[in-house]
Amino acid sequence: MACLAGTPASAEPLRLFGAGSLREAMTEIATAYGRETGREVSTSFGFSGLMRERIERGEEADVFTSADTGHPLRLLRDGRASRVVLFARNTLCLAAPAGTGLTSETAVRLLLDPGVPLGVFPAVQDPVGDYTLDLFRRIEAEHPGAEAALRARAVVINEAMVGRPLAQGEDWPAALLRDGKMRLHVSYCTTARARLARQVPGLEIAELPASLAVGPAYGLAVLRGARPGAEDLALFILSEAGQRALARVGFTTVTLP
Repeated sequence: MACLAGTPASAEPLRLFGAGSLREAMTEIATAYGRETGREVSTSFGFSGLMRERIERGEEADVFTSADTGHPLRLLRDGRASRVVLFARNTLCLAAPAGTGLTSETAVRLLLDPGVPLGVFPAVQDPVGDYTLDLFRRIEAEHPGAEAALRARAVVINEAMVGRPLAQGEDWPAALLRDGKMRLHVSYCTTARARLARQVPGLEIAELPASLAVGPAYGLAVLRGARPGAEDLALFILSEAGQRALARVGFTTVTLP
């Protein structure tokens, strides 16, 4: 049995805040939890740092699933969370339009090529931006001078860069890659494979060499003052059903063999 106890279908929905990279997995988990318990879960997704700030400003949430452990732990230290636990891991990949020649063997060369426009997400707001800076530091150890060059060249992407209305369901990185405004993008492997590859025909995706592996570790927080059932939802995420939903999207699970 995945849950602690049944919940009346009339109970108020639980509120789940999640990192954008968790949209597919957490939507499936919320649906499965509702089907099993009769308790609806409302979801909201975005940059982990911005989701934390929404909680700090007083927006109501019961469970927060972040793409790192730092944001949940900050809520715990500040007394806004009662529990924090690691619930999944991810990896970083590079993504490029068809014809770029991106493979695991060419990944570092393309990263270091000043002629290849490189787009990244903002650090602090989005953990993938922090993991990207960690990646640059690791590259520096193998290629002295590379970190400063990468930091100077990397463009922090935003919706305004697209310069056109986004199609329904289209992500900023996909639009920039499709339109040729970005030739190389640092992404979570799960996002690149489960989302961007559906939006960009022929998208090339490559994992980085093992020597450059950084994070990512995903942390879950149960918020103080959460509605009854929040810890049950957290346990469901850590249960076999929740972990298999994460695995289907490509996450490395922490409770399955």
